[in-house]
Amino acid sequence: MEKRLIIALFLSAFAVTSNAQDDFGVWSEVNVEKKLTSRFSVEGGAELRTRDNSKEIDRWSVGAEAGYKFTNWLKLSAGYVLLRDNNEKWNEDHDKLAEYWGTRHRFNTSLTGSVSFGDFDLSLRERWQYTYRPEVTVSRTNVNSGKVKDKTYNGKAKSVWRNRLVLKYKFNRTLRPYLSAESSVASGLEKMRYSVGTELRLNKHHSFDVKYLYQRYYDDDADEGNFHVLGVGYTYKF
Repeated sequence: MEKRLIIALFLSAFAVTSNAQDDFGVWSEVNVEKKLTSRFSVEGGAELRTRDNSKEIDRWSVGAEAGYKFTNWLKLSAGYVLLRDNNEKWNEDHDKLAEYWGTRHRFNTSLTGSVSFGDFDLSLRERWQYTYRPEVTVSRTNVNSGKVKDKTYNGKAKSVWRNRLVLKYKFNRTLRPYLSAESSVASGLEKMRYSVGTELRLNKHHSFDVKYLYQRYYDDDADEGNFHVLGVGYTYKF
């Protein structure tokens, strides 16, 4: 009964409406985790993302995080991520004005609660995220004259509240299939992410994560559109 239920849940995840013009990319990551005590742990990782049907690098990032478990079901964590983005600027006629690599500094703090019932695990993560983008000067082309001039984009900061709900199923000792939904809220709902995937726990040190993710934007001013993602990750624990 439980296996039929989890299969039905996973099939329902593919009912998310998509558009033929949605983009596709691959998100790959490598993580390392160390449990220092029974309650305190640290981790670090690197990620690479592609876009434009995976033909172009979208961004890369490196980060670190520390976590503390108050109880078996409640964890507090905080982290920092350095991001390098491949940015594009377009006008209303879809002419490319500039393309450049920019830097972002991202800080976050999270509180995660989890509960188990049978072979299912349900977790809710509440995360506050602060991102600062420093000022950058780039070469920008005037479409009408063809002249190239320097353009300075002012530095800016942004705070986002992210809410992620994950339902995971213990299929066997190796497979942990899951469903997740995550919202990003600033002044209003900006985007939703829906994921279906599975963890592959080879042993206590090595595990992989494979997933399909659909990202739906609700912010009309966002630089990105809706996105289909193939995610692949590897984690080493010691």
